[in-house]
Amino acid sequence: MKEYNTIFNHALAPITPGPSSSNTCGPVRIGLVCQQLLGEIPQKAVIEYYTKGAFPNTLYGMCSDIAFINGLLGKEQNAPGFTEAYENAKKAGMEVSFAEVDDLTVGGMETVRIRMTAHDGSQLTVIGESVGGGAFCTHFIDDCPLTIRGMNHELLIFLKKPDQEEAVRFSGKIKDQLSHINDCICVTGKEYSIVNIRSACPFGQQFLENLKYDPQVLRIRTIAPIHPIVADITRKPPFETPEGLIAYCEENHCSPAQAAVAYEMSLSGWDEKQTKDYGNMLLGIMRNSRKGGYDPGLSFKGIVSPKAARMHGRIGTGSMPSLGLLNEAIPASLGIMEHSNASGKIVCVPTGGSSGIVPGLLLSAAEQMGSSPDELYDALMCAGMIGVLMMVDGNEFAGGTHGCQAEVACGTAMAAAGLVQLMGGTAKEACDAASMSLQCFLGLICDPVAGLVQVPCLARNIAGVAVAAACAQSVCAGFDVVIPLQEMSRIMVRVGTDITRELGMCCSGCCLTPTGVRLTKEHDDAVRSASEKR
Repeated sequence: MKEYNTIFNHALAPITPGPSSSNTCGPVRIGLVCQQLLGEIPQKAVIEYYTKGAFPNTLYGMCSDIAFINGLLGKEQNAPGFTEAYENAKKAGMEVSFAEVDDLTVGGMETVRIRMTAHDGSQLTVIGESVGGGAFCTHFIDDCPLTIRGMNHELLIFLKKPDQEEAVRFSGKIKDQLSHINDCICVTGKEYSIVNIRSACPFGQQFLENLKYDPQVLRIRTIAPIHPIVADITRKPPFETPEGLIAYCEENHCSPAQAAVAYEMSLSGWDEKQTKDYGNMLLGIMRNSRKGGYDPGLSFKGIVSPKAARMHGRIGTGSMPSLGLLNEAIPASLGIMEHSNASGKIVCVPTGGSSGIVPGLLLSAAEQMGSSPDELYDALMCAGMIGVLMMVDGNEFAGGTHGCQAEVACGTAMAAAGLVQLMGGTAKEACDAASMSLQCFLGLICDPVAGLVQVPCLARNIAGVAVAAACAQSVCAGFDVVIPLQEMSRIMVRVGTDITRELGMCCSGCCLTPTGVRLTKEHDDAVRSASEKR
C-alpha cells in the first residue's frame, strides 16, 4: 500500500512541545506505540540507543528522555505535565533507564531499542526510529520485522504458532469480516507470528472481543492513528510533483493555495470547512507561540538566553536602517524558536528546528500587507503544499540524515512559496521561489552545539526569513531561477547523504570550534549532575 504524504501530517506538523520534532515529538510517538503494544504502562523500561547515532549528543538537550517517558506512560506529545515525566513515572511505578549500546545498527541515526517488562513479568522488545519532522516507524517487535507509522488504525493479532503459512491462512479468514482494509501483513518470529491489519476505520468492539477467544490467538493489540489524517487506500491525490501542481493550477485556473486545499481534501476525506478550520487552528498556535516568545519572563535552559522580547521593536530603529518586513519577521522567528526551547507548544513547519521561519515571515507579511485571514490561510496552505512536494527520495526533513538543509532550507522554501501566494503569485512562481531557497542553503550541515536547538539553529531561523523574503520578491519581480524545484529537492537529498557519510551528523561544524567544545562540555557536565540527582 502506498501511503501519501499530506500537508497536515508531514509539512505543517506536528503540533508539539519544543524544541525538536525528531528528538522530542518522534520519541513520544515511539513510546506511545510501545505502550500500546505492551498493553499497559511498563513496570520497567530500558531505552537503548546506538553509540554512533544522534542520541548520545541530543538525548537530554533536546528532551528526548522526557519524551520517551511520556510516551511509555501513554501520553501523547501535547498532554499536560510534559516536563514532569520523571516524577510521573515514579507515581506510575515505572522504572526507566537509558543505555548506550554498540549493537543497534538497524535503521538510521535516531533508532532506539526499548526493552519493556509488564507487571506479570512478560517482556516485549520494540525497535523504533524517529525519521524526521515528528514522523516515526517501528522496525521490529521482538524478532518480527514490522513497520508501523501511525497513519492507520492498526490491529495486531499475535498467533501462538510461529508459522508463516498458518498466519496467511488466518489473515484470509479475518479479512472477510472487515471492510475499509488498507493492507494486511503477516510476519513470523521464533516465538509467534503477527497478523497486522491496517484500516481506514476503527475496529468494532464485538469483532475484537470474538478474536480474543480464538484458539489460535495469543493476544491482540490495537494502535490508534497518531497523525491527524488517516490513510485510506481508496484516496489518491490530484498531483504528486511540482510540475503536476503547476499543470493542475493551469488546467483549473486556480491558485497554488486552492490546489493545496484540493490535494489535502482528496487524501483526508475532509470537506473544505474542516480543512480550513484545521489550518486556522494551526495559525492560532503560531500566533500564540510568537506571543510566548515575546514574553519578557520567558526562560529556558541551555547555552543562550532569550533575546526576542528585547529585539522586538528595535530592529530598523535609531541608527539602524529599516529592513521593512524583516523588522517584524526577524524577532518573530526568533521568538517562536525561543518559545519552543522553553518547551512551549509550536507547529513544526516542517521541523522544530525550523519552526520560526514560516510563521515568522507569513504572520509579519500578512500584518504589514493588511491581508485578510483567508489570504493568510491560503499562504499557509501553499507553504504546506511545497513542503509535501519536497519529500522525495527519502526526505523526511531530518537534519541528522540530510543536514540542516533538510530543515532550515526546506522551511525557508515553504515560507518563500507562502509569501508568493500572499502576493498573488502563480504556482510556478511559488515553486521557483522554493527552488531558489534550496539553492541558497544547499549543503547546510546539522551541527547543534551541546545537542541543543540553540546555536546555530536560532541564527539560521533569522536568516531563513530574510532569504525566503528575498527569494519570493526576486522571483515575482522576474528573476530566472533556472533549476526546477523537483531537481533541487532531489539534489538536496543526494548532497545530504554525502554530508552525513563524509562528516557524520550533529557534530561537524560550530560544535568543533573552541567555544563550541567548551559550551558542550559545560552543558554535558550540568546535565550529568542533574541526571545523578534524579
